[in-house]
Amino acid sequence: MNLKKRFLQIGFLSILIFFTSCGTGNKQKEAKSENEAAPEQHQADSTSGMYDQHNSLADNFKHKNAVILNQVYQVKESSERKMEAVIEAYFAIKKALDDDNLNTVKETTGSMIRKVNEVKPDKLKGEGLDAWRNHQSLYLDKLKELRHIEGMENKRSYFAHLSEIMYCTIKSFGLKKQDLYVAYCPMAFDNIGAYWISESKTIRNPYLATKMPNCGEIKEVL
Repeated sequence: MNLKKRFLQIGFLSILIFFTSCGTGNKQKEAKSENEAAPEQHQADSTSGMYDQHNSLADNFKHKNAVILNQVYQVKESSERKMEAVIEAYFAIKKALDDDNLNTVKETTGSMIRKVNEVKPDKLKGEGLDAWRNHQSLYLDKLKELRHIEGMENKRSYFAHLSEIMYCTIKSFGLKKQDLYVAYCPMAFDNIGAYWISESKTIRNPYLATKMPNCGEIKEVL
């Protein structure tokens, strides 16, 4: 009788140990599943952040005073041609910086000042007028400083400001005869980084020029 009782006790203890072990195992599996799901959630959050940053590229600009219109302002053909001439003058400065040619930088800067002044505000109205007055004032301030300041690195610093204003002009007035590109160099100005507008996908870095002409990447197609 005692032997039978002992067998029953041993059987009861075995069943108890079995269920306890299963419960612990399930909890461990649940914890593992939660931990495995966490990186996926983190990855999704990270991707979302990158997407938001890409959609608001101008938020990364150093120059915060330039207006970007939420809707493109349609300019008349005559004003459009004059604004496109401003873009061409900008590309001429860029090329001079690419080539590390100080004299050409000075000449092309003077040319861009003239082109900016040739855009007549009285041809624009409302938000378009306000935006262009804002851009025109900023262009002229930065161009005058760029023309008079000594040293190529200092001139490049002002070109970085011009590039951000140019982005705002192109976006606000829908100016482009062809695809234009926003390029970015993370190493410019001792790793501060800087943007520029390019007429080609091929990287020609105006900030590092002959030192590292191919440093940079395309961030946006305009």
